[in-house]
Amino acid sequence: MIKMSTYALVATSLVAVFSGSGCSGNVKKPTADTPKLQKASLDTRTASTTASVRKASYRSTASSDSPTQASLDQDFDTWERIFHGFKLPNHTNNAQVQRFVNQYGRNPRQLGMLSERASVFLHMIVHEVDRRNLPTELALLPFVESAFNPDVFSHAGAAGLWQFIPDTGKRYGLQQAKDYDARMDPFAATGAALNYLEKLNADFNGDWLLALAAYNCGEGRVQREIDRNRSKGLPTDFWSLSLPKETREYVPRLLAFKELTRNAKRYGIALADTPNEAKLAQLRIDKPVNLRQAAMQAGLDADSLTALNPYFRTGITTPRYSNRIILPREHAQRLTQVIAALPAASPRAGSSKAHQYNTLATTQTGKKAAKGTQYTRVKTKLRSAQLYKRKVNA
Repeated sequence: MIKMSTYALVATSLVAVFSGSGCSGNVKKPTADTPKLQKASLDTRTASTTASVRKASYRSTASSDSPTQASLDQDFDTWERIFHGFKLPNHTNNAQVQRFVNQYGRNPRQLGMLSERASVFLHMIVHEVDRRNLPTELALLPFVESAFNPDVFSHAGAAGLWQFIPDTGKRYGLQQAKDYDARMDPFAATGAALNYLEKLNADFNGDWLLALAAYNCGEGRVQREIDRNRSKGLPTDFWSLSLPKETREYVPRLLAFKELTRNAKRYGIALADTPNEAKLAQLRIDKPVNLRQAAMQAGLDADSLTALNPYFRTGITTPRYSNRIILPREHAQRLTQVIAALPAASPRAGSSKAHQYNTLATTQTGKKAAKGTQYTRVKTKLRSAQLYKRKVNA
């Protein structure tokens, strides 16, 4: 969850995949030629004049000698890659962390199911976390925020993997319209969330627990509690602050997921197979595409593309906002050929509902969440994990 507060917009490199914006660019219409699947990472200096599939990873204006672990062997498991990059202090013995370790650990099968959904996005997220040399614990944050469901809303209006509320999303470059919501774009939202987290970490002098707390309840609230404790001569670390109940639980939840995934065998959890390779690809194209029609013509589950591209809220792509389509990498070549051959879709072919939202995968989190609650409990989000994975990999 991200609360509204005052800060400078730092989303100039929101997602540096496509000209640093994640929004629709000026690209020529695709030809009938079959685009080649690119193994190299996306580079914003090159622009294809045809529909082209590129590796689903990031490039930015960061210097080439920035620390990175992205060169690990392909057979290196993504989970091990995450564990290798843990940097936060070990708080496993903290009573609040243990509370959630015990609570979640009682359902190892459900956690295994949840890891299935996470496996779709983990490589993309950890690649960017690594590139920025951030603690890989951050790659686990969507477990707490959205259970790795990009098409999920909270009662407070937060949306997507990283649960941006509307105003904060806009401040970090995530456009929102009736038929498009970049908060639900896994790539754009990941870039925006990490930008925000880096900013918060700087605000709190490198204290990641305070930064995470601020991500949940807002930096203003955290700073006020720090100032209050300091005026009383009290400690100002996360565990000593009088924060909202949700925030006091938010950080321990993340630390509990860290413990449970790192020691999965100890807790009887079977983590999903996650080879160190991209599971997603991105296609550039400048015409509206009916995602369900494209999936079916490629012989895939009708909902497989809408599950990956929920930011197109009608199931029809909107090039005026974004000319990117996320594809399952294993089917990218076939889908590229199908999409290139499809005629431009009519917006009227999308949802007929007044709000024009694609309701194929959309869920609202929580049953009786209190006002302001933007995270959801594991149980409310696990029931569709297997179905979601089946759609994406169909």
